[in-house]
Amino acid sequence: MFIYQVLAFLIIILGLLLAIWVFSADRKSKINRIFSLFTLSFLLWAPLPYFFNLSSLSSVALYLVRFGYGTVSIFLVAFYFLATYFPRIEKRYPILEKTALIIGIGFAFISIFTNIIVENVEITKWGVNPLFGIGKIPYFGSVFFLALISMGLLFKKYFSLSKEEKLKIQYVFIGLILFVIPNIIFNVIFPFIGRTSQVQYYPFGNYSAIFLLGFTAYAIVKRELFNIRVVLTALLVSSIAILLGLDIFVFTTELMFQLYKGLVLVAFIYFGYLLIRSVLKEIEMRERIKKAYDIEKKARKQIEELTEAKTQFIMATQHHLRTPLTSMIGFLDLLFGGTYGKIPAKIKQSLLKFESSTKRLMRVVNELLDISQFQLGKEVVSLNPGTDLSLILKEVIEELQFEVEYRDLYLKFQKIGKIPKIKADSEKLKVGLFNIVDNAIKYTRKGGVTVVLQKVGANVRISIKDTGIGLDPEKAKTLFKSAFVRGKEAKKVHGFGRGIGVYITGHIIKAHHGKIWAESEGENKGSTFFIDLPVG
Repeated sequence: MFIYQVLAFLIIILGLLLAIWVFSADRKSKINRIFSLFTLSFLLWAPLPYFFNLSSLSSVALYLVRFGYGTVSIFLVAFYFLATYFPRIEKRYPILEKTALIIGIGFAFISIFTNIIVENVEITKWGVNPLFGIGKIPYFGSVFFLALISMGLLFKKYFSLSKEEKLKIQYVFIGLILFVIPNIIFNVIFPFIGRTSQVQYYPFGNYSAIFLLGFTAYAIVKRELFNIRVVLTALLVSSIAILLGLDIFVFTTELMFQLYKGLVLVAFIYFGYLLIRSVLKEIEMRERIKKAYDIEKKARKQIEELTEAKTQFIMATQHHLRTPLTSMIGFLDLLFGGTYGKIPAKIKQSLLKFESSTKRLMRVVNELLDISQFQLGKEVVSLNPGTDLSLILKEVIEELQFEVEYRDLYLKFQKIGKIPKIKADSEKLKVGLFNIVDNAIKYTRKGGVTVVLQKVGANVRISIKDTGIGLDPEKAKTLFKSAFVRGKEAKKVHGFGRGIGVYITGHIIKAHHGKIWAESEGENKGSTFFIDLPVG
């Protein structure tokens, strides 16, 4: 038949092209060399039905049939070793390898040179029909065994491979399915049950191995593979389109029905194309999302590492700075306590400035650590009951008295009514209140600062009012949200400010479940900071 002639030569050409393509891709690769052997063994048996059907001599046909069944064994041995090395070798089984070689080569020899497997042939109107001998069942059993252990190796290996390597195995599995099903039907089931009338179809079983070769070759050579869903969708659409085409040209004879079915085929191909394109887009979007997620995950990990490094750095810095500062403050206490004798008045004034600067630097060190801890969401404040706010404010005012006198300003403290004690971290709260009062003094050129303590509703309110440079009402809303940020006017008045005092105070008050805000009528009209802290 003409169709057999076309298929035979087409299969030979495709097989040779696949073998050359894979071998030339990497001549040194063992997988590529095994695949070439695999393909050549296929070419020795798959097209043979066409050639021995051409023979008019039964003796020649018999030899070709025996040769064809013998090379099937070699083909399956090559497939076993391909399964061992593809996509990479994990474990070898020496006993199994020797068994596969003995079975494959042994049955190849028996098939080609004896009548145990193929006893004779008969010439029918469809072509040459093999007549099997006593080795029929052992032969097909060995074929099944070699195929089974090869697929078992691939299946076992699949679960330990990377995602990319698993995709390669999936391609081989698709080729296997497209090869095994028609091959079992036409080359195993029909001969086994003696359906000699179906001999005309068995070349299709042989030729179907080209699918296995094609998918395996693509998986070996290509690094970037199409998603398996795309391949399956394309195969489904192609299969249905082929069946519709066969229905039109083989089973339909009336022209009107052919035209109608032709339109259906065109519509199906168009919608099939849309389906494949939609699957591609979906997969592309999924891959983009996954890639973005992987990048985000990696970035998050790097941020965590950087944050940890920053924390360790700040803690180490604080330790190395705090130790000498603590020693300096300790020696100053000894000096002021008279341990080293009476201090002259001029030297004492210098030492007081030195002490003020040292304590200020100690506060900077502590604030830097606190900022880091607050940003990491760690607990910095420990609330204790019975905290007297008036005592804390008096300590703050006392510490800042030298600064006020030096700048020729006033610093007043007013306590209105009876003030209940609150639950607070006295040390941290003192730092926060010190920052606000200190800022009010820094940014006041003349006049002064008034601190008022009173009870308002269920809260104790502290207000710090100055006669300084004032605030832009809009900037006042974000004053406690950013560290190391200062306004232009603030930089003019006090060029060496850190921009962290107000920020850290906001966190300290928030940790006390309180509220802090600032009000001002505008620039150069002074400012008032309010702090509400809950009672109890």
